[in-house]
Amino acid sequence: MRPNRNTTVLTLLTVAISLSACSQGAVDKGSAEARADLNQAELCEVSAWQRDVTSEACKQGQKVVFLPQRWGNEQLPILFAAVNCDLRYSVALTNGGVACIYNPLKPLEKKQETAPDSSKP
Repeated sequence: MRPNRNTTVLTLLTVAISLSACSQGAVDKGSAEARADLNQAELCEVSAWQRDVTSEACKQGQKVVFLPQRWGNEQLPILFAAVNCDLRYSVALTNGGVACIYNPLKPLEKKQETAPDSSKP
């Protein structure tokens, strides 16, 4: 006997809703910690996309707006967002600028290379 199409659709919908509810709890837990560090009251304005320049003017969790002094390279807003924005939150992006929550990339830790042991044959 073939199952009723409405029953199948209803079953799939119920499973999808149940699974999304399960994963939502995990997302909310991490988001609650991140939201505690947000500073929506202050705005940091920068014109350079590089992390080292921006980190001097902005604090993590603060709103930041990137307004380059010159237009022409449409990749600059994307570079700024990739290096400086917390992509868990909305990012407002145009050809002329970016507004987002500041969360710069962390520098990669350099692994110390050990010299080969020359005493071994």
